[in-house]
Amino acid sequence: MSKRNQQLLCGLTKTDRIIEIGPLHSPLTPKAAGWMTTVVDHASRDALVAKYAGHQNVDPSQIQDVDIIWSEGALHDAFPAAAQGSYGWLIASHVIEHLPDVVRFLDSAARLLDPEHGVLALAVPDKRWCFDLFRPVSTTGQALAAHRARAQRHLPERLFDHHAYSAFDCGRPGWGREKLSHLQLATRLGEAKAAFDGWSDAPAAHYVDCHAWQFTPSSFELLILELGELGAADWRVDWIAPQPSTEFTAHLRRGRRQFTSPQECEARRMDLLYGIVRELREQADWLLDDSITPSVGAVMRRIDRLASRLAARPQNLHPIRSALTALLPVRRMIARWRGRI
Repeated sequence: MSKRNQQLLCGLTKTDRIIEIGPLHSPLTPKAAGWMTTVVDHASRDALVAKYAGHQNVDPSQIQDVDIIWSEGALHDAFPAAAQGSYGWLIASHVIEHLPDVVRFLDSAARLLDPEHGVLALAVPDKRWCFDLFRPVSTTGQALAAHRARAQRHLPERLFDHHAYSAFDCGRPGWGREKLSHLQLATRLGEAKAAFDGWSDAPAAHYVDCHAWQFTPSSFELLILELGELGAADWRVDWIAPQPSTEFTAHLRRGRRQFTSPQECEARRMDLLYGIVRELREQADWLLDDSITPSVGAVMRRIDRLASRLAARPQNLHPIRSALTALLPVRRMIARWRGRI
């Protein structure tokens, strides 16, 4: 098992009842290995085998048997009422970014999982290191609007943006921190407009999939915090971990994060907003800085990483914060030298 999978499944045992959404041919918890897994997908195994026949990246013989077909409506409504609240884990790898209504998904997970011990385990594309790199991070306001609209399918502007701004490098949809050699937009602008014009909310209309949501680790944590503070979703981030390429992983647990005062909440929101800026700056430096020397880049990245770690651990670190503050003029001097500010 890879280090990433070990981390994502940390704490899970084969006595736990598991829901795994969309594992297709590469499940994290295959029933054949003794896991007590209920597999959820949008179609039956036979339909999935037919859909992916000839697909170069999918071995149809390894596609899992599907226990629950979920193609519309709330996830929890696809399960028997008696089973709700009885699962220990819900695993969704590269799923949440495809959902028209993130808030409804979080509500369904809360209904399906044990309220005290349930874990929502997620692997989420990091928009900086995949074909979403040119799209801005998604916001809590957008998630609330999709939920209020009871979105069953992706909105036309999401389809347009998905087609207009997706970019691939030599055909690859994701990468690590290596330099990209041949980055190109995936489709022409006219195709994006055709996707926009072809949108319909009629019940019989064909469902069109896309990446509706774009996250970095900090922006995702901010979404969960704000949804909890607003009473829209009762979850908190237990931990969140960037991965070497393409994605980050996270465990969520029931019960929104509690703050001792409104001021503490606002301070944490501000920390995460600064975190988003640092993450996007890392992306910009990686994408644009052909001339920066490795030594200077390493110094700047170390300063940024230290600032990020301190922001995540605010208790009893005032002397260290002061030392870091002393380094910020150096950071600004380097930026001026590079012609950035």
